[in-house]
Amino acid sequence: MNTINLIQQAYKNFQEGNVGHAERSLKDILKSQPNNFDALHILGVICAATGQRDEAAQLFRQALALDGKNVSLHYKLARVQFESGQFEAALRAYEKIIALGYIKPEILLAKTAALINLQRHREALDCIEQALAEWPGYADGWSHKGSILYQLGHFEEAVACFDKALSLQPAAADSWYKKSLALDKLKRYADALTSIDRALAIAPKTATYLLDRAVILHKLERYAESLIDNEMGLALAPGNAEAWGDHGLTLSRMKRHEQALGSYRRALDLRADYADVFSNQSLSQLVLGQFEAGWQSYEYRWKKGNADFPRHTDIPLWLGEQTISGKRILLWSEQGLGDTIQFCRYAALVAASGAEVVLEVDPALKTIARTMGDFKVIAIGEKIPLVDYQTPLMSLPLVFKTDLATIPASPFYFKADSKKKENWKSRQNFASGKLKIGLACSGNAGNTNDHRRSMPLQEFAPLLQLDGAEFFLVQKDIRETDQAYLLQASKLRQVANDIADFDDTAAIIASLDLVISVDTSVAHLSGALGTPVWILLPWAPDWRWLLDRQDSPWYPSARLFRQYQTGDWQGVIERVTGALNDFLSITSK
Repeated sequence: MNTINLIQQAYKNFQEGNVGHAERSLKDILKSQPNNFDALHILGVICAATGQRDEAAQLFRQALALDGKNVSLHYKLARVQFESGQFEAALRAYEKIIALGYIKPEILLAKTAALINLQRHREALDCIEQALAEWPGYADGWSHKGSILYQLGHFEEAVACFDKALSLQPAAADSWYKKSLALDKLKRYADALTSIDRALAIAPKTATYLLDRAVILHKLERYAESLIDNEMGLALAPGNAEAWGDHGLTLSRMKRHEQALGSYRRALDLRADYADVFSNQSLSQLVLGQFEAGWQSYEYRWKKGNADFPRHTDIPLWLGEQTISGKRILLWSEQGLGDTIQFCRYAALVAASGAEVVLEVDPALKTIARTMGDFKVIAIGEKIPLVDYQTPLMSLPLVFKTDLATIPASPFYFKADSKKKENWKSRQNFASGKLKIGLACSGNAGNTNDHRRSMPLQEFAPLLQLDGAEFFLVQKDIRETDQAYLLQASKLRQVANDIADFDDTAAIIASLDLVISVDTSVAHLSGALGTPVWILLPWAPDWRWLLDRQDSPWYPSARLFRQYQTGDWQGVIERVTGALNDFLSITSK
């Protein structure tokens, strides 16, 4: 049998599944004829098909040394290089094909893919636009252009490209999926769900689609449905650490924290350094009162994907290992105003350890924070004196090994300015003898949890019908949606004009008999002042309020009123109204 017939037989053997025999036959030919182009070519094809990419690339290069203008070989070489992650080499191969005059949409698309993997997105965009200028009906080209624009953060333009691709190829599941990702980035969650539903209608058992649909449903707060999709996706891809983390997060939103911890453990078994999961795990641990483990996990808040940028990293961090007696230490606030109010109590413990404390807080808290003790308080942005160590405030429970029994919860630790109290009282008519009650319905609108924790001011209407009390709106910022109700609520006094900073708010709160507030800085400030405060909590509360309790180990003067179902502020206000009626009856005797 001549050589050509032997090569043809070897290829037939390969097609019939007898790969080993085909390889041996071709290698035998190459021993005696090392420059046999067809043998090099076919053996390269077999090696590429069987995952032997390095061997395939070497064989294709040998063949190209014999026929450097063979476009098919250049393409096959480029493919194995791309699949091996050798994107620079693949790019050069595609450019060689184009230089040989073979300019087709699939080659420009392949070059685009190589540029994308090299993070050269602008060049990739130029390349795909070259293809689309010549072949405007190329659906895959529009889809790839959408993907590039997505990577560049041009989400509206990306959606338009995916729509163009889908108008040409409506059964392309991946284009529907990618469109859903762009819509998600635009926070058009309902539209994103519709789009990913189309992808799943075409490819119903695609794990990625199911898992990302679960994420969209989570954002729509359709947690039970999200959980179903997540579990279907995990059945197909049980090794997906991110999906296990999402599963845990959804369970936590459903207040199924023990189960959430199980899902977080599965995620961490797969990815031991998964900071986002450690951070989310800490919130479930803390809300369950598992403080020892929770404070440890909480340190991962600095390493998660959307972490705040830590300040003062040029100063040595103190987490309790070194003796600080005689040292000067900077304690600095992080996260929201309420967090600072809650955790600045630890400054007194640090000072009691023998350190000279410098406390750095938001400018609005500087004056009131000075009432805590004999240590220096500065505002963020002011010059920091020389210090030996620094610690973020919310790491101090870890330092002091705080558990439920050892929370430093004195009756109060802030003091209102007496002159400001008298000044404020002098502008109010306190001669009625009625109880003075402060109300707060909303906090920082930028808080990611705001839509759950804040409520419309109008929800307080049943309280305002009660006799024996005067009501004051003790928040500085009043939302536009609440202004109309405020104008008609004649029994509710607005004191925003009296508030410049938290020192003013503290003077007002300290003059009241009771504060009723959603979970915001006003609630924390009331607790820190020792003023009786009723805190209204959403169904799935922030970790610091724990679960089911009506009291708070952090604030002795606090009483907690919780939603029994998601979004049910009406039920909360009904219970608060009843409790306030009782409170008014007792105090009027």
